[in-house]
Amino acid sequence: MQEDARVFSLNDGVSFQQLGNEEGAVVLVVETGQLFTCNATTAKFLNSIDGSRTFSQVVDEVNSVFDVPREELQKDLSTMAEQLVAEGLIK
Repeated sequence: MQEDARVFSLNDGVSFQQLGNEEGAVVLVVETGQLFTCNATTAKFLNSIDGSRTFSQVVDEVNSVFDVPREELQKDLSTMAEQLVAEGLIK
C-alpha cells in the first residue's frame, strides 16, 4: 500500500487528456505513441496527481466524487498507482 504522504505526478513525456464529464480519459506516451484509455476513477486519480498533493489528499479528492468506503478506495488506488508506476506512466 502507498504511503499516505507520497506525492505522485505524471512522468515526463506522458500526456493526459480528459474526454469529458465522467467519460474517462486517455494517456499517451509521447515517445512510443502508446495510448491507454482510462475509466472515470482512473481519470479522476490522474487528474488529481499534480506533484504537490499527497496520496492521502488524492484519495480524499477521488472519494469526494465516488460513493465508496474510503478504505476500499485507498486500497484500490494504491494498487492502481503501483501499476501505473510499473508501466512508467507516473512517478
